[in-house]
Amino acid sequence: MFRLFLLFVLLAVSLYAVRLWRNGQITHTTRALKRNKNSKKMVPCEKCGLHIPENEAIKIGDSTFCSLEHAKPPG
Repeated sequence: MFRLFLLFVLLAVSLYAVRLWRNGQITHTTRALKRNKNSKKMVPCEKCGLHIPENEAIKIGDSTFCSLEHAKPPG
C-alpha cells in the first residue's frame, strides 16, 4: 500500500514539474516574440551588406552604410 502511495506522489510531482516546465517554455517564447515586435527595422550596408538598425545607419541619398569609412567614395 505504501509503494502505491509513493508511486502516486511521484507521478503527481512529475506531472506538476512538466506543467511548470511547459508553462515556462511558452512564457519564454512569448517574451521573445514581444521583443521581436519592438525591434527596429534593419537595413543593409551598400558596401559590405552588414545589416544594422535603421536609426544607426549612415544615409547618403537612398544609400545606407554601416560606417563613415564605407560611406566615403572610393579613391
